[in-house]
Amino acid sequence: ASPQAGDWQRSLQAARSRLQWRSHFMQKLECEPELEHRALCSAYDELRAGPGEWDEGRYGAWAKGRTGFPMVDACMRCLLRTGWVNFRMRAMLTSFASYNLWLDWRQYAGHLARCFLDYEPGIHYPQLQMQSGTTGINAMRVYSVTKQARDHDPEGDFIRRFVPELHHVPLKYLHEPHRMPHDVQEAAGCLIGSDYPAPIVDEAESARVAKQRLHAVRRQDTTALEAQRVYVKHGSRSRLGAQERRSVLPTADGTSQSKAKRARRGAQSDPRQGTLQSLFACAAGPDGATDPDEGARTPHRPTGPSLPATPSMPTSTADAQAHRRGSH
Repeated sequence: ASPQAGDWQRSLQAARSRLQWRSHFMQKLECEPELEHRALCSAYDELRAGPGEWDEGRYGAWAKGRTGFPMVDACMRCLLRTGWVNFRMRAMLTSFASYNLWLDWRQYAGHLARCFLDYEPGIHYPQLQMQSGTTGINAMRVYSVTKQARDHDPEGDFIRRFVPELHHVPLKYLHEPHRMPHDVQEAAGCLIGSDYPAPIVDEAESARVAKQRLHAVRRQDTTALEAQRVYVKHGSRSRLGAQERRSVLPTADGTSQSKAKRARRGAQSDPRQGTLQSLFACAAGPDGATDPDEGARTPHRPTGPSLPATPSMPTSTADAQAHRRGSH
């Protein structure tokens, strides 16, 4: 067989795999519709949901792409303008909101949902929970948004396109513009705190505190038992999926059953992770999508700024299920 034929077979196999994952995630919500409103692993249900924990100012800055973190802001503005970014950047936006900003995924789910052109509630809710650390059976995914910017937009093309106020900022400072000396800010026509916001949180410190809070829940005696229940009902039955779940299921002391997850978390080891090139496909729609678990437009209605809903958008999980059966 020619190399081209081999590539074609691999593409067909990848497409079939993504359809299977799509069905897998849709089945999660159809089997347990309450996942729209509560954590998959109930041990995490009160996480980020305490009195006074919701920060409307942080939410508004994130929802508008005004956080002071260029890659986060570029992705959010791209999403607002086009309705699409690739899987890695969707995961990064969610991780940043849940960990660095400590926002409850249930409160911001609707904003992302109304932005995504490729809405599927069965994918949206499980993915939000996976990226927020509330499933009990997945590894904690805390993205360094500055590292993501340097790794996936090293020349700053994507950032300059969607955050035009940073267009003339030297590349040396583009990924962390708040570090520009004042004279450089003036020369670039971008004053931090005026033309472009300073970072709304300390990236490293906010991530450290969030991890501590997650680990505190993980160490509770009841968490391991609840995580096992989740795995029995919702865990992937594939060999690879089962291996991944075993590597992150907590034991009674809160540690994982295996350290193998560390070897699997690199970007190059996961073929489903997108690249910057696919980010630029956003103007033409989701043709460059690389992950089967891509986001959704959700019926959950959050507080804070929002976008107009698409007229045909389902207004509840039940409506969405009916929509897929052809009832609409």
